[in-house]
Amino acid sequence: MGARLARKTFEWGWTMRKVIVCSLLLGCALARGQEYRATILGEVRDPSGAAIPNATVKATKEDTNVSRETVTNAVGVYTLVGLDPGRYTVTVTAQGFATVRREGIILQVAEKLNLPITMEVGAVTESVTVVGEQELIQTATASRGLVFDPIKVQEIPLNGRQAYMLLRLSPGVMFTQRTFGSTGYSGTRAWDVNGAFSMNGGRTGTNQFLLNGAPISTQGTFDLAPNVEAVQEMKIMVNTYDAQFGRSGGGHVNTTLRSGTNEWHGSVFDFWRNRILDANTRQNNAGGQPRGFRNQHQFGGVLGGPIRRDKDFIFVSFEGWRERVPFPSVTTVPPMEIRGGNFNFIPTGERSPILIFDPLTSRACGQPGTNCISGGIYQRQPFPGNVIPPTRLSTVGRNILNLYPAPNFNPQSLQQNFLRPDNLGRYRYEQPIARWDHMVGDQDRLYVVFTFQDGSEYRNQNGFYPPAEQGNMPGTVRRNVGAIVSFDHLLSPTRILHVQASVNRFIQNFPNVSDPKFTWDKLGIKNLPLVPTYPSKLPPQVAVSGYTTIMGSQFMNESSRQQVNFQANVAQTSGRHSMKYGFEWAQLIHHTRASGNVGGSWSFATTWSQEHYGRRRPTPLDGSGVADLLLGYMGSGSMPYNDSTLRREPYVAWFIQDDWKVASRLTLNLGLRYDIQFPFYEIHNRLVSGFAFSTINPISDRALDNWRRFAATTANYPAPPDAIRGGLLYAGVDGQPRRIFNTDFSNVQPRFGFAYNFISKTVMRGGFGIFHRRASETVITTGFNQSTDYIASVDGGRTHRAGLTGPHSLESPFPDGLIPPLGAKGGLLTNIGTSVSFPGRQRPIPRTFQWSFTLERELPWNMVLEVSYVGSLTNKEGRSIQLSDASKEHWDIALKDPMYFQQTLPNPWYGIAPTNTGLGASNVTSRRNLLRRIPQHTGVSMGTNPWGRAWYNGLQARYEKRMMAETSRAGAITWVLAYTWSKMMENALRQDFTFEWMPFINQIAAEDRTHNLAFAGIWDLPFGKGRAWLNNMGKVGQALLGNWRANANLIYQTGVPLSAWTGWEFLCGNPLAVQRNENNWFNRDRNCYRQLLPFELVQLPARFSQIRSHTAPQLDLMLSKRFRLRERYELEFRGEAFNATNTPLRGDPPSTNPSDAQFGILPVQQLNFPRNIQLGARLRF
Repeated sequence: MGARLARKTFEWGWTMRKVIVCSLLLGCALARGQEYRATILGEVRDPSGAAIPNATVKATKEDTNVSRETVTNAVGVYTLVGLDPGRYTVTVTAQGFATVRREGIILQVAEKLNLPITMEVGAVTESVTVVGEQELIQTATASRGLVFDPIKVQEIPLNGRQAYMLLRLSPGVMFTQRTFGSTGYSGTRAWDVNGAFSMNGGRTGTNQFLLNGAPISTQGTFDLAPNVEAVQEMKIMVNTYDAQFGRSGGGHVNTTLRSGTNEWHGSVFDFWRNRILDANTRQNNAGGQPRGFRNQHQFGGVLGGPIRRDKDFIFVSFEGWRERVPFPSVTTVPPMEIRGGNFNFIPTGERSPILIFDPLTSRACGQPGTNCISGGIYQRQPFPGNVIPPTRLSTVGRNILNLYPAPNFNPQSLQQNFLRPDNLGRYRYEQPIARWDHMVGDQDRLYVVFTFQDGSEYRNQNGFYPPAEQGNMPGTVRRNVGAIVSFDHLLSPTRILHVQASVNRFIQNFPNVSDPKFTWDKLGIKNLPLVPTYPSKLPPQVAVSGYTTIMGSQFMNESSRQQVNFQANVAQTSGRHSMKYGFEWAQLIHHTRASGNVGGSWSFATTWSQEHYGRRRPTPLDGSGVADLLLGYMGSGSMPYNDSTLRREPYVAWFIQDDWKVASRLTLNLGLRYDIQFPFYEIHNRLVSGFAFSTINPISDRALDNWRRFAATTANYPAPPDAIRGGLLYAGVDGQPRRIFNTDFSNVQPRFGFAYNFISKTVMRGGFGIFHRRASETVITTGFNQSTDYIASVDGGRTHRAGLTGPHSLESPFPDGLIPPLGAKGGLLTNIGTSVSFPGRQRPIPRTFQWSFTLERELPWNMVLEVSYVGSLTNKEGRSIQLSDASKEHWDIALKDPMYFQQTLPNPWYGIAPTNTGLGASNVTSRRNLLRRIPQHTGVSMGTNPWGRAWYNGLQARYEKRMMAETSRAGAITWVLAYTWSKMMENALRQDFTFEWMPFINQIAAEDRTHNLAFAGIWDLPFGKGRAWLNNMGKVGQALLGNWRANANLIYQTGVPLSAWTGWEFLCGNPLAVQRNENNWFNRDRNCYRQLLPFELVQLPARFSQIRSHTAPQLDLMLSKRFRLRERYELEFRGEAFNATNTPLRGDPPSTNPSDAQFGILPVQQLNFPRNIQLGARLRF
C-alpha cells in the first residue's frame, strides 16, 4: 500500500527544476507583482492616419498637478503607466501639429484606457481642447471587472459602512456568509474580517485582497477594511488575464486609498443607531418580548492636503466604533419535567413520551427473547415506569443539567424553548490610517502608507447565564498593523521602474470562558487531569444531543498571521508592445497558541438510553441525551494537551506581460507567470510530515507474540500480519525534510486575452488563464498537540465502563491521565492505540483554469451593457482518505452480519498500548480492530491527496450607468445592475466513510447560488436650482427642497444547497414538502426515510441542489439632504434603512436526522438584522 501511494507522490526531476528556475532567473528583470494604478495607452496619428513619432504625451493629475510624460515611438504608440486613479488632463505636443488637450479623463483602479489621439496640422502654440470624452468600454484588455468610484463607495447604503460588501454588486461574485447578526464575520461592520466570497466558481478564501497593490491577508480574506471615507476607488477583478496578478483561485479585489491634493479637503462624520429606530426581531416578537437595547456610534473624519504644493501631500483618516447591539437568541434546553429522571412527559407534537431503556439489560440481538430492529446489535429493556431510579442518578450529571435555564418559550417542546431577549453584544474599535506622497524631482516619486486597527468585543452566543454561556468572552482582541512603502523611478521616457515593500500583521485572541472562578470541582468532579501547558480547573464543555452546548474552557485561543511582501517592476513600450516583466517575493508567518477546552469536551448522545445499541428508531422518542447525562454515561469526550506553533511559508514569482496592439481595433494580452510556493516549515519542527508505511514498528514483536498465541487458541481469530508496520514521521527528524511537502515546481501560468473593437462602441473580449491559489492545508501537530479520548465501552457496546463513582465515571473520567505529547521523540510509537492523521508529501498547488467571452456595448447617456459567458475548472484540490480500516471484502460480510465486526476477542494490544487509548483499555477488542490493515491504530487518515475537482459555468450580465454631470437638469444619476446565472459542482467522497477504494461522486458545491441579482443606484433628485423642477425657488425653498439624494441597494440570491441527511436513505421521490412552509421545509414524513444498516455504504451526496435554505430579497434605502455653508463647506444629513422591508432570512433546520424533533423545521430566529434605521451627519470641506 505504502509503495503504491509513494508512487503517486508529486515530484519533478532535478534537471527539469534547473531548466525552469534558471531560465526564469535569466529572463526576468525586476518587476511589480500586483498593480492598482492605471495605464493610458494609444496611438497618435495625423488626419490621414499616419503615425506621429516622437510626440510628447503628458498626463497631469488635476488635483495635485503631478504629471507623467512619455514620447511616442516610431509607429506612434505611447504608454503612460503608474498613474494613480483620478481625474487627468492629457496633453499631446509634436512639431508641426497643434497641441491637443484632453481634459476630464477619468482613470479607475488598474484600468488600461485606450486613448487614441488625432492631431491637426498647425503651430504648437495652437491648441485643441476636448473635455470628458473617453471610452466607457474596455478596448485594451480582455480582463473583466467592476469599479466603484468614490461616489459609489461613500453613497451606496452599506450596513456598517463596510466597503467590501460592495463585492456583492459584481457579476460572478457570490457572498456565502449566512449570518448577518452580531458576529465578527458577518460583513455588517467596518472592522469585520471575512473571506466568504466566491468569484467565478473559486473557493471562498482563495481570492486576493490588495490595498494599493499590497496584499492585506495571508488567507484569501481581508484583514483590514479601510474606512469608506478613505477609499479612492475599488475594483473587483473577476477575470484577470494580466500575468502580474497571481496567487488566487478566484479573483482579485484592488482598493486604493485617497491621497492629499493641492487643496485641503476633509470631512467629519457620525452615524448613529438606537433601538427607538429599529424593528424588533422575529424571535422577540414570537416570544412577546420588546426590542433589546441598542446604541451605536460610528464616527471619525479624514483630512488631506499639501505639505508643499506639487511636492508633498498628506492624507489621514480615523474611524471609531462603539456599539451595544441586541443579540436575542433562541436555543433549546431540557424540559423541566425530565430533569429528575422521570420521562413520562409528552412533548409538543408527539403522542407518547420519550422512552428510555436500561443499558445494564443489554442482550445481543438474535438471542432468545430479543426482538431487534434491522441493524440492531444489542437490545435493552425499558426502565420500570420509564423512570431512572434515584440510586442510578449521577451527581455530576444532575449538577450539569441544573446549569441549563428553565424553558420560557414553548416550554413543552423539545426544540427552541428558551428565549433570551436581552442578550447583548458589545464592541469597540478604532482605525487610524495615514498616507504621505512625496515628489522627488521630476523622475522619482515616493509614498508611504500606515494602517492600524484595534478593538475588542464580547458576545454571548447561546444566551445562557454564567457559567453556562458560550461565545467570545471578555478579553477578545483583534488587531491589524500594516505599512506600505512605494517608490517610482523614470528610467527613460518609455521605461519606468516601480519598487514596493509592505508588511501586514493580524492578531486575534478569542477566549471562551464565562466565569473564571467557576471550577470543575463545583460540579462534583473529583479528579480531572491538569494540562501542563495550560493548567486550569475550568469545567468541561458539555454537549447534550438535541440541546444547546454549554460552558467552555478555552481561555487561550490566539493566532496571528503576517506577510512581508516585496514587489518591483519595469514597464516599457517597444513598438506596438506595452510590456511589464516582474518579480515578487513574500514571507508568510503563522503563529497559533490555543489551549483548547482545558477542562475537556464531553458529549452525551442517546447511545446508552435508546432501545438498541448502534441503531436508533426514526423517532425523537427513542432514548434521550438527558438520560445518558443523568446516568453519567458519556458517549464521547476528549482532553487536549496543546502547544504553540510558528510556521513560515516563503513565496516567489516571476511574470512577463505583453499588451500587443496588433491594430487600432485589436489588442492581444499575452502573459506568463511562474510561482513557487515553498511548503511551510515550523521553526521548532513541530509537525507531522508523513507515515512510514514499510518500516517495522518497534512494538511489532511483542504484539505479534500475543496475536499468534490468541490465534492458536481462539476460534475464527483473524490471522496475524507478518509484521506490524508503519508510524508517524516528523519534520526535520531522522533524515526527514523540515518542509512537510514536496515543492511543486509546476506552477506555470500562461495567460491570453483579446479585445476586438469590431464596430464603433462595441467590443468583443475573451481570454483564458491558469492560476494557482495559495495552498492552505491542515497543520497536523500530533505528538506536540495531543488529545486523550474518553473510552466509553471496552466490550463492543454491550456495557458502559463507568459507574456512578470511581474511575471512568463523570467524577473521574480520565483516571489514567493524559497521553503526553512526546513530540518527535515518540517516533513510530506516537499515538499507538488511537487514530492518527498525516499529510501526504504529494501536495501540488490547486490549479484553476479560467475562461470568458464577453460582448460589451456603450449605450447613450453614459451607459454600458456587458454580457459574458464565464467558466472555470479547479483541479488538484486536496482530499482525505482512510487507509487503516478493514478491506471491502470484510465490510461486505459486516453488512450482512454486524456482529462480525462487533464480536469481542482477546486483545493482543493489552499491556502494550497505553490504557488510556482505544486499543489498550481492555483485554478484549472488536474483530474490526483486528482486521484493520494498520492494526496498531484505530484509524489512519491521509490528507492532501490531489484528486479533488470543482467546476463552474455562468452567464453574467452588467448594465451600468456612469454618473452624469451634477449640473444635469434630471439630476446626477448612476447605477449598476448585475445578474448571474451559474452552477458550481465538485467531486467528493462519501459522507461517512472515505476509503481509498470508493469512487468519487459529483455533487453541487456549497458555494453554488443559481441566481444572483444585485442593484445599486444613486439619484440626485431633480428639484431646486438648475434642476428640471422648482428651479426658480428662493433661498428658503432651495434650502428645503434642493440638494436631495436618494440611494438604493437591492440583493437577491438563490438559497444555499442544504446538507443531506447523514446515515439515512430517502425513499419517497421528491424530498421537498408538498406544501412547503416553515414547519415542513422538506419532507418530514418519517416513513420516507430508512436508516442505513450498520456498516452499510450508500453513496449519497453531501448536499442536494433542490433542497435549499430560505432566502428573500434584501433592500437598503438612503435619503440625504445637503446644505451649502459658504463656499467651502457642505453639511449633509442622511437617513438609511437597512433591510427596509423588514424581511427576515430564516436559518436552516437545525437537524438533518429524521429521528430528531427539529428535523425539517425552520428555527424561529432570523439570521439577519431586522430593519435598522441609521441617522448620520457629515461635514465636508
